[in-house]
Amino acid sequence: MKLKSIPFLVAFALITSCSTSNIVVSENLRQNSDVMEVKGNAGILINQKISFGDFHTSPVKRGWTNRTELNVLGIKYEKAKQPIEFTLFGLNGSSADIVGSSKYDNNMFKLFKGLENYANSFFNGYFGVIIPKNGGPVWEVLIENDSSNTALKSNTDNGVAMDEAGNSIEIKGTKHLAENKFFTDDSKTFGYELWRKGESIGAVSVLGNGKVWIKNSLSPQDKLIVASLCSILISKQNISQN
Repeated sequence: MKLKSIPFLVAFALITSCSTSNIVVSENLRQNSDVMEVKGNAGILINQKISFGDFHTSPVKRGWTNRTELNVLGIKYEKAKQPIEFTLFGLNGSSADIVGSSKYDNNMFKLFKGLENYANSFFNGYFGVIIPKNGGPVWEVLIENDSSNTALKSNTDNGVAMDEAGNSIEIKGTKHLAENKFFTDDSKTFGYELWRKGESIGAVSVLGNGKVWIKNSLSPQDKLIVASLCSILISKQNISQN
């Protein structure tokens, strides 16, 4: 074996081992939630179905073209890039429709003005909408790409979700692993933790198939929103990789 091939093999082993690692999450969340393995997040993405714990999605519809029409709350947008659409199902018949795009124009924010101050200087990332079917408020979501350098990063790390009443959830990316702490990659976000009013309420790892944490004490409606955000982060990762 050539010596120059050894660094490559070592790097490959490290990356492979990291695929089963947990991300670092806050101690309170770790002690008050169960780790849920994600299923359906591997292989061919056509008609993909994602599931974790008591949650599962309909077949995920993806658009691979640069310019595809996207319909959000009855309003059509013609500049959506790589749109995604699915329904997330939870306990007791609860569900939420989710639509999004890896690129958007500012006209999308005419839906409501909660995130307008972020959108004005945010051009490299994912835009999504969560529409609960149980009559709960609609949520808008912005998530920046790992490589972006925008004003949003200084405010919320990686993203923000906000409902029509102004309630918000911060989406904070992490590059830290609970195991293999010696392995780092500044160009990649390993997972995300979701924070509301200084409290960690959920997290998702996007390594390998993925893992999800949702705080046990949340209301069923809040769990549906957190699960929806985790589903977006899982499916968004696949969009950016493909």
